[in-house]
Amino acid sequence: MTGIEVLVVAAGAALAGMVGGILWVASRLPRSVAPDSWSMAAEACHLIRGSGSTWIAGPHESTRNLRVRFDPWPQRDDERRGTRIVVDAPDRGIVSLSLSPETSVTARAKQRGAREIETGDDGFDDEFYVTGPSTIVRAVLSHDTRALLRSLLVEVDLEVVGGELRGVVIQGLNSPARHGLLLSRTLPLLLDAAHRLRWPADTARQLAHNATTDREPGVRRENLLALLREYPDAPATRATTRAACSDPSDDVRTRAAIALGDEGRSTLLEVARREDADDVAAGRAIAALHDHLTIEDAKEILGRALRSRRTETAHESLASLGRRADVTAVPVIAKVLAIEKGELAVTAARALAETGLPAAEAPLLAALERDAPGLRVAAAEALGRVGSAAAVLPLKEIETQYRDDATRRAARQAVAAIQSRLPGASPGQLSLAPADAGALSLAEDETGRLSLDGDRKR
Repeated sequence: MTGIEVLVVAAGAALAGMVGGILWVASRLPRSVAPDSWSMAAEACHLIRGSGSTWIAGPHESTRNLRVRFDPWPQRDDERRGTRIVVDAPDRGIVSLSLSPETSVTARAKQRGAREIETGDDGFDDEFYVTGPSTIVRAVLSHDTRALLRSLLVEVDLEVVGGELRGVVIQGLNSPARHGLLLSRTLPLLLDAAHRLRWPADTARQLAHNATTDREPGVRRENLLALLREYPDAPATRATTRAACSDPSDDVRTRAAIALGDEGRSTLLEVARREDADDVAAGRAIAALHDHLTIEDAKEILGRALRSRRTETAHESLASLGRRADVTAVPVIAKVLAIEKGELAVTAARALAETGLPAAEAPLLAALERDAPGLRVAAAEALGRVGSAAAVLPLKEIETQYRDDATRRAARQAVAAIQSRLPGASPGQLSLAPADAGALSLAEDETGRLSLDGDRKR
């Protein structure tokens, strides 16, 4: 091959390499995300061109003073490219919240202790990770706004960050026409969402609106609580709280009634007494009523709750009976202690202690013999409050019989508490009297020893 032929071949190879390189770069540039597509979408929404790829919303009330920017959006892979639409509101900015789809990244953040805002709408909360000023966020995330954001998430990669609403409209390979249509369909929805996410003109009024009209009970509850917490003296707060006493949700009704104090007592009584009431709400109502729930009501509610296994209601009914120090309540609580297991039995033991009545001692001594470590501890602690000298020996026995620290500690502390209540006693001064087997008396010595029958130290 001559020198000229070599040069020609080399030049051809170089030219082919240049063309290949240009084609490789071109293949990675956004296709058909040209300003023409942006212009068509912007003009369809009556936006006015600003500088570069920035557009300003016209005088329409809902979109006034919103600003839109279009940016090419490349990805590292070859098949995903499109347009990023960024919307902000220079006049009355978008709430400084952070909103993004739930991903493995947000899941790890929550595992590390990051706190997100739960709106009370389970579907929305499952799809979005939201942080920011919780009261304002609750005000702007009304039912319609949440529905709009969820529908947008189907069409675009959506997030709110730094006072900007950002949506990425993806274009697949060789589909510029579809991309243009998707831009035109998505842009008005993004503008609507941005308008809805602006700082509310009257936060208290918006919270009140959400608390009385949202379809989700959890959202109504969270907005009501935010209103009561942040705007207790606002004109809308009292009226909204009264209206919430007629809410279909027992949870919402109970929260409102508690906030109203004496005015809400009738609502609390209705929820507490109703057999089909929400278990947690009924328990909360009973706790809030205190002595305004009669002994007979508490007994009746407890019986129904045990039959239907409404445990929160049963726990609070037991606690209510214990607070009364009424001798007629002791057999009722004692029966629960004897029959039930687990946390209900523990609550019954504590309720007996709360009565402060001598009649509570016998069922608590019986509970010490149950093969249930948690109940033994609760019974020992309760005996420390209501036990007499007769409880000292059984408590000493379980201290030596069981090796778990919780039982031994509870038994020791109970004995010390009983001793401290006996007239003229000092710690450790109890002994068994030799003349009356099984009876406890004060020792005459100063050794502080517990002695049995004739083995008392002289």
